[in-house]
Amino acid sequence: MKIQNFITTTLLLNRNSIICIEPHNGFPPIIAFSGTQNVKDLLNYDFNVLPSKWPDENSLVHSGFAKRTKKLMKRADKFIEKHDNFILGGHSLGGSCAILCASKMILGGKNVDKVYTFGCPGVGLDSFRTQYNFQNLNEKTFNYVTPNDFVVNLPIIYKHVGNEILLDSFTKNPVINHDLAVYDNYLFIYDYCLDTY
Repeated sequence: MKIQNFITTTLLLNRNSIICIEPHNGFPPIIAFSGTQNVKDLLNYDFNVLPSKWPDENSLVHSGFAKRTKKLMKRADKFIEKHDNFILGGHSLGGSCAILCASKMILGGKNVDKVYTFGCPGVGLDSFRTQYNFQNLNEKTFNYVTPNDFVVNLPIIYKHVGNEILLDSFTKNPVINHDLAVYDNYLFIYDYCLDTY
């Protein structure tokens, strides 16, 4: 199983907002962030769209995403302190948290090996994109998207970072295209096609 599928499957099987996985079987430490889980998340994080400073005074990001990332990083602080060379991942709101966490970790002297997002919305203004690139995270970030996932185009004022990987879609339904289980299935198909051809 590839690490991307490991992350999506772990998120599907676990309802926690943040999942910290100890290094094992050749995998480095992994932190996986869930997407929006309820109306409270929607109101407190997704709809809180004003810019705020992150990871320092020089760049601006979606403040709801920053607020959730700060809260979840605090819950994982011992795990983060104990390890290095992380793989981060997340779906939707969780993908935004993975990106913001990576930037904050680099600022704190930690190393990030890769960031994988699935159906992630835009996270920051141009100042954050510049900072993220300066931190050498752009080439380590892979954003998996389906062509009809409406969330990846929200919110309009914020930009994406990293590399977009477009997965084939068998439906035009925007809600179905955003579902984590759909991403998990499409990743298996994507990897099979890469390995076969």
